Amino acid sequence: MIRTTRKILRALVNEQPLTDEQLLTFMAEAERVVNERPITPVSNDSRDLPVLTPNMLLLMKNNTSISQGVFDVYVKRWWKQIQYLANIFWRRWLREYLPTLQQRNKWQREQRDIKIDDVVIVADYHTPRGQWPLGRVIEVIRSRDSLIRSCVIRTKESQILDL
Repeated sequence: MIRTTRKILRALVNEQPLTDEQLLTFMAEAERVVNERPITPVSNDSRDLPVLTPNMLLLMKNNTSISQGVFDVYVKRWWKQIQYLANIFWRRWLREYLPTLQQRNKWQREQRDIKIDDVVIVADYHTPRGQWPLGRVIEVIRSRDSLIRSCVIRTKESQILDL
């Protein structure tokens, strides 16, 4: 996780020169993305507590979003630049970090198949930055060779057929 974060940050910071203030703001945004990832599974019961994240442990609160506020023209321009960089960080984080959570071995070795009631992170590039939607597998679909090739995932909003 640290290597992926460092690689993404290095690429983005080398892309555009930033002042000290801009760099600190961008680092705070990237830190928020990394520390909002879930570290406990989601529950189907609405009475259960929300999903535990590193930010909840570090800050002892649930919502860590930065307020928008009123800015002058100069600050607004660099704030938009930082938000643009933070969005790029988020997309690269999804593309480069999430695949490392599931190690895929060669097909010569047996490995555990996904099962009903497994909790999964739903990777969607349209998800707002810092959101980690979790889902639960409700159905597995086997192919002709009796291997699991896809599944149906239930999220809070909908059901998704994952191929």
